[in-house]
Amino acid sequence: MTSTGSSSSAEATKPAATTAELAVAIASYNDVDTIGDVAAAVRSGLEEASDGTASLGGASIVESRILLADGGSNDGTPQRAREALGPASASLMEVTYPRAAGDLLDVPYHGRPARARALRAILEGAHTLGVKACVVIDGGIRTVAPGWIPALAGPVLEGGFDYVSPFYARHPYEGALTKGIVYPLFRALYGVRLRQPAVGEFGGSARLVEAYLDADVWDLDSAQIGIDLWLAAGAAAGGFKLCEAPLGRRTFHTRGEALDLGTTLVQVVGTLFADLEGRVDVWQRVRGSVPVPLIGDPPAVVLETPQVNVEGLIESFRLGYRELRDIWTWTMPPKSIVDLRRLLDVPPQRFRLDDDLWARIVYDFALGYRLRVLPRDHLLRSLTPLYLGWLASMILQVRDVPPEGADARIEQLALAFEAEKPYLVSRWRWPERFRT
Repeated sequence: MTSTGSSSSAEATKPAATTAELAVAIASYNDVDTIGDVAAAVRSGLEEASDGTASLGGASIVESRILLADGGSNDGTPQRAREALGPASASLMEVTYPRAAGDLLDVPYHGRPARARALRAILEGAHTLGVKACVVIDGGIRTVAPGWIPALAGPVLEGGFDYVSPFYARHPYEGALTKGIVYPLFRALYGVRLRQPAVGEFGGSARLVEAYLDADVWDLDSAQIGIDLWLAAGAAAGGFKLCEAPLGRRTFHTRGEALDLGTTLVQVVGTLFADLEGRVDVWQRVRGSVPVPLIGDPPAVVLETPQVNVEGLIESFRLGYRELRDIWTWTMPPKSIVDLRRLLDVPPQRFRLDDDLWARIVYDFALGYRLRVLPRDHLLRSLTPLYLGWLASMILQVRDVPPEGADARIEQLALAFEAEKPYLVSRWRWPERFRT
């Protein structure tokens, strides 16, 4: 990957006034359909914060800046942003950053090419301005509201928090990859119950911004794909003060064709597993977990129920077992293979993949990733039918319960990941026990 170095040109494009309390940054790429609403919401949110209309712990913003980090849009996105900002465009700072030739070819799951370089340029710009807080918003969001700005900035400016993570309202069937792997694994590793650590928005303190800029994550090969997860992990593992802000519904326009599930697993789960290797001295010392405060009242939203073919998910699991069983023996011990075999013949309504088995499967794949028992891409793609089996099992358990019941079920799963963590630790320390 091309090094980002310190070659962003935020310094060259900043306004004359170089100090501010708050920087709100928009990361965009070919978002002409949504950038106008995003920019207008940012403008309104800052206006409300400046005149005291929006709650920031009883204070108001005296000075703010808007940053735009565009990834080389060819659809007029930057021009549309300036138009939507109106007079507020006088405080706009457009930051640029280097983009490698392969950025547009290696499409990440979030659809934002050169994401890490964009974020680094944003953080450098915020650091140059000397802000107390920096908020990052994705330019492709369709549901952004002015209230998002004080919700993400207020806990930093008035609550002393360093990292504010959005908490979006999701139907129990939505965000399944986060609920089934990302959240429980992240929680078990770092001891914090950060429920959506892979989203593209956040609020950060000056202390956290400085720590991010000093980190060596920016030049890692897969940083453009996994930077959002890595920033959340850096805040959790670095002893910073975390909280969540309820923002309601998040919908966004897709940039190009959606990736297939196997590729998404390679990118998202691969990021988590790579993070295990990089922070091993931290997560092996963590025991249990603590809640992350939710600052603010969740907005009222109406969630539509996605249509899911549960029997199709089960059939995909069964087909995967028949085709990939020999591959899985390189990753999982015989007992897990036997436990999975028992699921082949049960009626669909009784299909259940136990939490402790699922946690051990994820941990086995993490160890297999570390030991390179197979090419990593192939290893992670072979997780797909297992994940679909877990998803089918979970849907069957929560489809007739209220949302709070579904949330409680995910909490049970996360507790299983915590309980099974010694399984990962022991095999990580003594890999000769692997597959025994």
